Amino acid sequence: MSIRRAVFIASPPKGDYVLSPTGFTWNIRLSNGDGSALSLFAGGRDRNVALSHVVSLADANGTDAWETAGSGSFWLIAQYRPAPPVSTT
Repeated sequence: MSIRRAVFIASPPKGDYVLSPTGFTWNIRLSNGDGSALSLFAGGRDRNVALSHVVSLADANGTDAWETAGSGSFWLIAQYRPAPPVSTT
């Protein structure tokens, strides 16, 4: 049995999707990789619907889905980006 650990990052890579709360609503953004993001959907009231959309987008595009975990911090919620090859040198 393996334990899955949470993955945190300061800025999602370019092309990854981010789910972020704005108080009473949820937004989905596309990371530009430099700390900025393009807003794709704004104002969704149901977290489960927004979560489903962000995971579906990441899956369709072979990227990852993140959720805001605080100021300047994100945690991985779905991983579809292939892992980089392990160097043997």
